[in-house]
Amino acid sequence: AKDDAAGLAISERFSTQIRGLDVAVRNANDGISLAQTAEGAMVEIGNNLQRIRELSVQSANATNSSSDREALDAEVKQLTSEIDRVARQTNF
Repeated sequence: AKDDAAGLAISERFSTQIRGLDVAVRNANDGISLAQTAEGAMVEIGNNLQRIRELSVQSANATNSSSDREALDAEVKQLTSEIDRVARQTNF
């Protein structure tokens, strides 16, 4: 080491930089995974909200009986429960 102290210092600096870059890459990959998890949950919630909208429009139709509206309402309640579940349980 005494023969090439400058080379050793440069090598150590490069090694430290490489380790730092490796951590940065892992952090970036974790960020990507987090965003993908959030996106998946948001897509599922968005699909459920769209279905609730469709059911609301369908329910407004004057030709529906009260039992028809009850069935539509039951599906809306199921969808809102699913939205709540996704919101509570989605984590990274």
